[in-house]
Amino acid sequence: MPNEFKMKHSSAVLMAALAAAFPLSGQAASAARVDFAVGDVKALAADGSSRTLAKGAEIGNGEMIDTGSGRAQVRFSDGAQVSLAPQTQFRIDDYRFAGKSDGSEKGFFSLLKGAMRTITGLVGRSNRDNYRVTTTVATIGIRGTEYSVTYGNSVTVTNGEGSNEICNAAGCLILNSGETAYIANSNTRPVMTDKKTEIPPPPAQDGQLPGFVAGDNTNSDGTPAGLSTGLISGPGYYLAMAGVFNGTANMYKLDGGEGSYPTSATFSNGTLASFTDDDWPAVVTQGTPVGMLTDGIMGWGRWIDGTFDDDGSVENMQHVHYVVGMPTPLADMTALQLGNVTANYTLLGYTYPTAWDSLTSTFTFGTQPITGSLTANFGAGTVSGTLGVPMGSNTYSSSWDGSITGSIFVGYQDPYPSPPATGVTSTGSDCICGCGASILGFFAGANAARAGLVYEFYGTTYGDIHGAAVFKK
Repeated sequence: MPNEFKMKHSSAVLMAALAAAFPLSGQAASAARVDFAVGDVKALAADGSSRTLAKGAEIGNGEMIDTGSGRAQVRFSDGAQVSLAPQTQFRIDDYRFAGKSDGSEKGFFSLLKGAMRTITGLVGRSNRDNYRVTTTVATIGIRGTEYSVTYGNSVTVTNGEGSNEICNAAGCLILNSGETAYIANSNTRPVMTDKKTEIPPPPAQDGQLPGFVAGDNTNSDGTPAGLSTGLISGPGYYLAMAGVFNGTANMYKLDGGEGSYPTSATFSNGTLASFTDDDWPAVVTQGTPVGMLTDGIMGWGRWIDGTFDDDGSVENMQHVHYVVGMPTPLADMTALQLGNVTANYTLLGYTYPTAWDSLTSTFTFGTQPITGSLTANFGAGTVSGTLGVPMGSNTYSSSWDGSITGSIFVGYQDPYPSPPATGVTSTGSDCICGCGASILGFFAGANAARAGLVYEFYGTTYGDIHGAAVFKK
């Protein structure tokens, strides 16, 4: 989707509206909880009172978080996470969430100074006007799932997944994945820049990398996480990816021949920077960093560019989605098989889909959440699942089946099944016949606690649709 520019209300008007609704009381009902705090991090109420914040502390409407020389990460009840750098002041102006997206939810915040990175939650998904982060220079509206902001005299915003809208008195700019906006002041319109938002990383802790905590201050193996991805650079990882390679839609799985050959992943600045597989041999290297989401067991994200060196044949990557993680040990997979275990999985995370039309050489970017489920019958060695993928004006739905080999699984939905049956369906008119779906993934964590996959829908109006999804048992 091309970048858009249009006139909108000024941030001063938005600030005035917020001021009119700003709570005058002290600590209100809990809006967020502290996942992690280091240093002298405080909460300041509207009446001027303050208190020190530690892990587990609750924060209410009207309170401002001041990190001082420390750092903090907070989690909101809709699932949103906000990581705050040193010397940052972040205020919860008006937050409401009743457990579901019914139109009454609201998330209005102010970044008074400093730097933040956020993974957004359910608030704002059904109504974008219900979410915004305001500074005196510009206002950020939600259209994606992850972005970073630095604010001093000017504002810089780097977008991760989806798209975000940056507005001030001079107009608006929509950022797509991997793009950055610079806003010099409140009367100068936002412009594109190649200089990414720079948020100083926290001090290294046990060799770990900066990112989001998966809910506690420890990784799945019990080691201290701090503000960490929970995924440490090193050998033994698997990778599945789907997207456009040298202008052609494709899917790849790098697993070192199910452990026969070494593999290695390198994580940097909260993203998967490179991956090697000596079986092919193959080397995947990111181009522009976009960011990776993780629960500490699996990571998922999208490269907007990069290279894939397939045994000396180098292919350019464009909008390639991936899942990465340590595969479930063979002993665990054998135990599940011998125990004739059937497990159901629910959707844990995903990337927003992208579509590639090879006839016109254009991309279309999805901006709505996907849906999905997965069931594994380890005794029979089979796997099945569903996916619902919104793209443009349509939603594509698939019920796919597949097989399990070791910790790896593959699946597909035939566009021309025999006997005839309903294939991939669409809310539009393009999948009456001829649309299909392919799935490629693996199980990760002890006892197959996670299932990660990449997918491709083909034969659609928008071309080949790609994305990544992670499921939790």
